[in-house]
Amino acid sequence: MNDLAIIPTAALVPADVFKPGGVDDVLERIAKAARAEKPDVSTKQGRKDIASLALKVAKSKTHLDEMGKDLVSEWKVQASRVDAERRKVRDFLDALKEEVRAPLTKYEQDEAARIAGHEAALAEIGESPFNQTIYCAEDLAGRLEYLRNYPARNWQEFEQRATDALAAEIARTEALHAAAVKSEAEAAELSRLRAEQQERDRQEAARLQAEREASIAAEAAEKARLDAEAAAERARIAEAQKAEEYRRNVEAEAARAEAATKAAQERAEQAERRAAQEAAEAVAAEQRRVAAAKAAEEAETARRAANTAHKTKINREVLAALAGCGVSEDVGKVVIASIVRGEIPHVTISY
Repeated sequence: MNDLAIIPTAALVPADVFKPGGVDDVLERIAKAARAEKPDVSTKQGRKDIASLALKVAKSKTHLDEMGKDLVSEWKVQASRVDAERRKVRDFLDALKEEVRAPLTKYEQDEAARIAGHEAALAEIGESPFNQTIYCAEDLAGRLEYLRNYPARNWQEFEQRATDALAAEIARTEALHAAAVKSEAEAAELSRLRAEQQERDRQEAARLQAEREASIAAEAAEKARLDAEAAAERARIAEAQKAEEYRRNVEAEAARAEAATKAAQERAEQAERRAAQEAAEAVAAEQRRVAAAKAAEEAETARRAANTAHKTKINREVLAALAGCGVSEDVGKVVIASIVRGEIPHVTISY
């Protein structure tokens, strides 16, 4: 290839040629050599020389380009080796850094876990067993027992915070327990008084009902007696009239009069029996009516009592829930009464 180039290229050093500004000198020498030749284009040999000169310029380009490509390939190989060594440096020193820092890393992790454990234990003081949404005295007593005998723990630098949190939770639970005891005692007393009043009302209603039934029975018996006497009197008068008529009749009518008297006596007896039966039926009907009225009244009384007990139970549950939200019993009762009367918009109690 060198014999085809315009300038000798075997002596060219690629690193010198392709250093900054190095290729300019080579190109200038090629251009000077190419332009120094002046072939005669009018002759056949001159034209062949011109074609040969152009080929030499092209060959010079190809050789210089391949020289640069080889140099770049060598540089890439060297760069890959450097990159491999860089990766080795990074990996080794990263591993060495982790190895050197491992005791500190473990200490930091252990310290974070220790502090998180204390913080979780502090949070659990307010979420101890028996901590419910609606408190009753028995549950709160159990919670106080648990808090006052809280499981021992080495709180380290969190000792004061734990002591303060436990004291505050005990004080809050004691207040809730006292309020629950008072509320339950008042509710029990109110229930006792209501039960006593209901029993007095029941006994008074029973006494009045017995008096009404006795009065109705006496009136019915008196009416039956008067009806029977009236029927007997009417029968007696009728019989007397017939007897007088028979007496004025001739002797011939004596037998018929006697028969008529017997018939009249039988009718009187039948009338008396019918009157007695009607009186007995009237008494029985009145007794059935009284029994039905008593049964209906007792059923209505039982229904009202059940309804009152149900509403009382629901109201006690609402009152207890309000107490759990910090509302006093008196205020809670006022709120419940207002809701029942429909004085608070959009709020009802479902019975």
